[in-house]
Amino acid sequence: MLPSGDRRAAGILDLGCVLPESLAGFKTQVGDLRHDFIVVPAVRALTRVDSVMLAQSLNRGAIVLLEHVGGSRVEQGAYFPYVDYHWPVRAKIREFAPSKLTPAPEDEIIATFLGQPVGLRRRVGEGTLVTLGSPLGPLFLSGDSDAARWFNALAL
Repeated sequence: MLPSGDRRAAGILDLGCVLPESLAGFKTQVGDLRHDFIVVPAVRALTRVDSVMLAQSLNRGAIVLLEHVGGSRVEQGAYFPYVDYHWPVRAKIREFAPSKLTPAPEDEIIATFLGQPVGLRRRVGEGTLVTLGSPLGPLFLSGDSDAARWFNALAL
């Protein structure tokens, strides 16, 4: 259960979003989301209370998409503007300031940028936590069809 006075709108939970364009982009996509799907756009860090609340949702079977916009940036050598997504569908999606994620042993790498992990999936209780180190939300504002296809495969 979400706390009273939560900052959720149609499947979006604003827990300190630091990229307004990510929040705005996700708002264009959440029309028919399942009730057990939560998007947390562009967060740098979660409070203990937020972590407990998300863990409770995950334990009940929710899918939580967490955009993490902290950590070290993946250094670009040669110009390669795409993240390779391997799950839930294969897609090449334009990168948006990707951050390298450090997978735990129970994590599955679902997206890479220049060979570095920028997307992870983990089972938590009955649910699934998907963490993205390259924000997806801003791409919806530009009409990126590959980003929409990937999100729809995850959300529906």
